[in-house]
Amino acid sequence: MRLSIIAYFADFYFAGFAILVLVAAGIVPAIAAGHSTAIAVWVAAAAAGVMAWSLAEYWVHRYFYHEVPGLRELHGHHHAEPEAFIGGPPVLAILIIFALAYLPLVFVSSIVAGGFTTGALTGYMAYMLVHHAVHYWKPAPGTLLFTLRRHHALHHHHSEEGNFGIITSFWDRVFGTEILPAGKPKKRHAPT
Repeated sequence: MRLSIIAYFADFYFAGFAILVLVAAGIVPAIAAGHSTAIAVWVAAAAAGVMAWSLAEYWVHRYFYHEVPGLRELHGHHHAEPEAFIGGPPVLAILIIFALAYLPLVFVSSIVAGGFTTGALTGYMAYMLVHHAVHYWKPAPGTLLFTLRRHHALHHHHSEEGNFGIITSFWDRVFGTEILPAGKPKKRHAPT
């Protein structure tokens, strides 16, 4: 769906606010009380949340946006007009992250739920920022953002489907969907 500029950027603000609330409710009290175990658990859960987000981002992009009717057409509009403000309804992804990450984990531990959800939301914010930047900014060659921009440009402009990761090409390499620039051979694994 075509979004207004306010709706397009709304998730940047709402996700950032949600992260601040989770940090204030979870890690700040643990730090103030000197609970080193709770801090370590929260940080580990946050790291797991970032990794889980990157895998979810890959799968949602690969399957939902390229295979599911309705979403495939919406995403097709983004491919046709990559600089247009096209996306899902504001805040929907944040609500889904809370429903899939926070709600089930809060019954295990509020520290784990808060850390994991903070990590997932941080990954989501990184995705939004990188995806926006690769379409609107002109990064300098040799920078990480330039590499990510080239990776995503191949997704948009190559005849084969691939390069579904936005914040990382890791999962494309793992699942064999990486498209490399012309002249760069794919690395082959030695037979075992």
